[in-house]
Order: sequence, then C-alpha cells, then structure tokens
Amino acid sequence: MTLSLLKTFFVSCFVINIVSALSDLKNEYKIEGKVVVVTGAAQGIGYAIADNFLKNGAKVIIILDINVPKGIQAAKELNCKYGNNTAEFIECDITKDLERVSKMIFKKYKYVDVLVNNAGIIEENKPRKLLLTNAVATIEFSLKFMENMRKDKLGGKGGTIINIASIVVHYIDPFFFTYRGTKFAIMGFSRSLGHEYNYKKSGVRVLTICPGATNTTLGSDNPKINSEDAAALAKEYQYQIIQSPDNVGKGAVEIFKNAKTGTSWDVANEKPPVESTDTIRVLKIGESL
Repeated sequence: MTLSLLKTFFVSCFVINIVSALSDLKNEYKIEGKVVVVTGAAQGIGYAIADNFLKNGAKVIIILDINVPKGIQAAKELNCKYGNNTAEFIECDITKDLERVSKMIFKKYKYVDVLVNNAGIIEENKPRKLLLTNAVATIEFSLKFMENMRKDKLGGKGGTIINIASIVVHYIDPFFFTYRGTKFAIMGFSRSLGHEYNYKKSGVRVLTICPGATNTTLGSDNPKINSEDAAALAKEYQYQIIQSPDNVGKGAVEIFKNAKTGTSWDVANEKPPVESTDTIRVLKIGESL
C-alpha cells in the first residue's frame, strides 16, 4: 500500500470515528425509544417524571415502588394515556430488593438506558431507615445499573443516571438534619460518580436534580414539630412557592436533554431548571430563603 493510500485510510478512519462519536453523543440526549426505570414513581415527583418521559417518546417506563395499589394504578393510567405496554409496575422495597428486581429487568429488557433514583422518605425519627432509603439505596442502584450501561463492558452502550437530591443541600438550618445529611450524600456521590474522568471510561452520564418545596405526600409520616420550630420554618419558607410535581417532571426532561455529566440542577418555585451553585448558606433562625 502506498503512502498516499495509507494517509487516505487513516484519515477516513479518523473521520468515521468522529462521526460515530458525535452520533452517540446526540443519541445520549434523546429520550425517544429509551427504556427508563424510575424508583418511587407510583405518585408525586416520580410519577411526574415518568409521565413527562413518556410524553417525550420514551419506549417504556418501569415503575419501582413499595406502594402496590398506587403503583398498579400509576401503570394503568400511563398505559391508558400513552398506549399498552408503555408502563410496567414492579413492587420494590429499594432497601432490600435490588438484586431480585434488577435481574427481572435485565432479563426482560436486556438493557436500561435511563435510571432515575427518586424514591425517598423524610422520617427523622427513623434515622437508619432514612439513610438506607435515601442514600444507600441510591448509591447501590446507581452502581448496579451503571454496570449494565457502561460502554467499557461487553454489551454496554452508555446511559444516564438521574439522582434526586433536594434544594436543602444549598443551605444549613437546624431542622431535618438526618434528611439533609442523606441529600448531601446523594449530591456528593452523584457529582463524583458523574465526574468527566469516569464518564470518559463508562459513557454513563450522572446528573443530580434538587427540587424545591413540592406538593407531594413526602413528610406526611413525620412527627409533628413544636409550635416554636413550626413558626421558624414558616418564616424561613415564607417566600417559597410550593411547586407542582409536574414542574419537576418537565424540568427532568429539560435537564436530560441538555445537561453535561456531573452537573446538578435546581428545580423550584414552579420555574424551569437552573444549574446549581456551589455555595452553601448557613441560615439564622428567622432568616428567609
């Protein structure tokens, strides 16, 4: 082979690789045809994320939730809205059922494109349960599904993991300290796992969403706080708009379509998402957000 032909060959290979990489990148930001798993999707923010992903062309949503009646109803509603077999419900306690549920999903679907770790609780009087549900389960599900997605493993083609933290990671107050700790854990884990260094090897984006105050049942099982604390909390949140779960669902779609790996995004006050800042405020009692 002549030198000229060799140059042509190597240039052609280079161009093909560039075109292929750009195509993969473009596909990474598309929802159409994706298999999506959402934990805690029987209601609230999880359901809104599932609904909006299907609205934007996801192939199927797999709802994982411990609430069986709500989960069955959610899948039924989504199938009626978007067509048969677009939503499936699997009963799941995320603190215990990862191996069983992941095997079921990988056997049926072979590959998962998107995982949304949304399930969470705010039961301050049960710190171990709070840590296992919010932090440990998010970490374990992320690592398990990342192994299925990663490009540097046989059969992997990349994917996206979205972990739901909270706006509370941006400020410190004297309330809900264990809950806040779990959300700090999610933020630190997600941004580290989603670091560009890891992404270049795995092809798996990891994104964090921090919802603000949202109209859900989260916290309904929490013990009542005393009147002094309630008054301080009311003053702290007096200028906050309690947003709809659908605003977070729409925000999740926008973030999926645009965000780079390792980034964190705030969705609050019924407004579109904005990238999180790296500052943490320490609030004085009576100070408003």
